[in-house]
Amino acid sequence: MENGYTEDEPGLLTVPQNKNNGIISGQYPAFTIQAGDRFRTLVNCQHNSPNCNVVFRLDYRSGGQVKTLASWQEVYEGKYYPVDLDLSSLAGQTVKFILYVSSNGGSNQDNALWLNPHISASDLRRQLPHQAKHRPSL
Repeated sequence: MENGYTEDEPGLLTVPQNKNNGIISGQYPAFTIQAGDRFRTLVNCQHNSPNCNVVFRLDYRSGGQVKTLASWQEVYEGKYYPVDLDLSSLAGQTVKFILYVSSNGGSNQDNALWLNPHISASDLRRQLPHQAKHRPSL
């Protein structure tokens, strides 16, 4: 992690294209949202990436359209930031989530880390097999 701590949770290291305002994204399989579901992760730059300057974004695809739910700018300053986003506005919809990262200008050590990105179910009895089985397509 950015602060030098080694975490035992799964993470996605995302590195945008090596060009000005480069991007990288990964799309998850379709998932039906229920009221009270939440998207949770920690966003930060990878340790020893002092020039990291990126924008994290959570998008979703529904009915052929891509929409942005939220975005977070991150620079390398030794900290990480928790994300806890209520997805209730999408309840009843089947969507494909997209994790998107862009360089904020030039790309130099833009090593962006999503730590344990997941959806917390509103109903603890509901199983989320997609967490273990599905990886985003890049």
